[in-house]
Amino acid sequence: MSAASAGTLFYRVALVPAAVFLSVIFGGSYGSGQEIVQFVSAAGPLGGYWALAVIVLIWGLLLGLSFEIARLFNTYEYAGFMRALLRRGWVAYECVILLSMVLVLAICAAGAGTVLSEHFGASTWLGSLGLLTLAVALNYCGREVVERSMILSILVLLAMLSILCVNALPRLSWPEAQTQAANPLLSGAQYAIVNGGFIPLLLYCGRGAQTRAQAFAAGFCAAAAAAIPGFLLHTSFLVDYPDALRQSLPAYWTIGQLMPPVFLSLYVLVLFVMVTQTAVGMVYGLSARMDSLSAGRRRRVLSRAEHAAIAAFLIGGAMLLADIGFVTLIARGYDVLVVLFVLIFVAPLLTYGAWLTFRKPTA
Repeated sequence: MSAASAGTLFYRVALVPAAVFLSVIFGGSYGSGQEIVQFVSAAGPLGGYWALAVIVLIWGLLLGLSFEIARLFNTYEYAGFMRALLRRGWVAYECVILLSMVLVLAICAAGAGTVLSEHFGASTWLGSLGLLTLAVALNYCGREVVERSMILSILVLLAMLSILCVNALPRLSWPEAQTQAANPLLSGAQYAIVNGGFIPLLLYCGRGAQTRAQAFAAGFCAAAAAAIPGFLLHTSFLVDYPDALRQSLPAYWTIGQLMPPVFLSLYVLVLFVMVTQTAVGMVYGLSARMDSLSAGRRRRVLSRAEHAAIAAFLIGGAMLLADIGFVTLIARGYDVLVVLFVLIFVAPLLTYGAWLTFRKPTA
């Protein structure tokens, strides 16, 4: 294989799926560090690493199976994928994912405003408007620009978290009291499933996989990449363990303890971009679904302007819902959505989906 071919293979099988998955996961569940504390660090200093291993394993299986089924059935939007997996029950997933998407977009809209408001004193609406503008622009530019922007974002993010972790290492002392408030296997599995339910929205990033081996390689590369920030944050929290676990914003608190103020300001800006990328990645997943509908009815996919209009409508609506307290209302039912994801996606994928993937080919 030539160097150019190897580079192309790396880009489409490893880099793009990793960038898209990490971009969507980080903004919605990593940014403050509270989720890492709850699902990883709460399992203890050593248990946290076991929890991360479980997360990588589950994400890798879910992503690999999903990419392979999408490849076999040549469908990279969630409706066609769920038809293959659930047959007539696919509508149940569409109802759940649309409700979940509204929730996450509302949280992103509120979070983007809060991030800039609390650190820089800017208006909350200014942050939300910035998210809306950037998301619409990226959706207008198309999938390649979306993917490249995500690659650039995660490279900057990982560089910053690596610097944080390197600064933490000289001060790292393994805590004598191995406190453990959570079972690492259970907490890791719960965290992986909560975020794994959105995988069918992100199937477009697996288009580069052309064989079963490439589909599973793409899945596990994306899973491992998405766990790296968790590894770096958990390791950094051990400098002031267990004090870091008691903070409402442990990532901000730890950065403030270890790094100069300018580094925290840069992290806040990167976090704003990552929150925006979460919204962009999810909206583009819905756009892929709308492209499929348009191709069937109008014999053409949506234009770039129509993609941008979908982004503007969804995120603009989410901003209004977040402003009237919709996030708090729906968040109370989030545990129910997690159970539904297990029933209508994770369980069918690991059973019937695995059979679809590994069954003997028929004439």
